[in-house]
Amino acid sequence: MKLSPNKDSFSFLGEDGMNDEAVTTIFRYLEECLFEPTKDWPKDEFEKRSYERWAAYEIVESLMDHPFATADTVISEFIIKMICFANLAKEQQKRQFIFAIDVAETIQSLLL
Repeated sequence: MKLSPNKDSFSFLGEDGMNDEAVTTIFRYLEECLFEPTKDWPKDEFEKRSYERWAAYEIVESLMDHPFATADTVISEFIIKMICFANLAKEQQKRQFIFAIDVAETIQSLLL
């Protein structure tokens, strides 16, 4: 009897598909809380939401690029990277990295 090719195989999304679950959670968060801004939003709010959405999509991409790392590890590395960028950025550019850190921390808490 021949075994199925999927029998005893491993998932490319981590041991138990945890990154797949994390990606689904992030997309749900994007849809419910970080929906797209409209053109009539105040400029500051529009920029903030745009950076928040950018951060969420960057995290999704990192999760997909690192399927064998836990979601917590990937997000922690993203946060560290954003802290470094914020420290190197000019004063007016720091905000975008701070927004990204806030979103990453929120996403991390949703995944616990």
